[in-house]
Amino acid sequence: MKRVYEARDGLEAHMVAGLMEQAGIMAQVRGDMLQGAVGELPAAGLASVWVADDDEARARAVVRDFEAEQPPNPEPGARQRLRESVRGEGAGDTGRAFRNGLLVGVVLGGLVMAWLLTL
Repeated sequence: MKRVYEARDGLEAHMVAGLMEQAGIMAQVRGDMLQGAVGELPAAGLASVWVADDDEARARAVVRDFEAEQPPNPEPGARQRLRESVRGEGAGDTGRAFRNGLLVGVVLGGLVMAWLLTL
């Protein structure tokens, strides 16, 4: 067996394996379950796609086609700017409101439980 693709994550590996199976190539994803141990292992590069030795050339052609269809990587910092533009004004108020609501819920829950225990 030959490794023909190293994916960023398990989802991408299964997607590429699915494309290969559509092309009539039996593919196997390895390492996709290791991402559950991210604290112990590197977070990327664990999942890979493997094919039989005889199918390597056709599988690499599928990988080339897949990579050619992918959008280019955004410039560094583009994701952060996008997040900030989506959040807009008052984004910090949402977190503060959540914490306040959680605190009120915990206090009210404790009071209700104390009242129920006194009955």
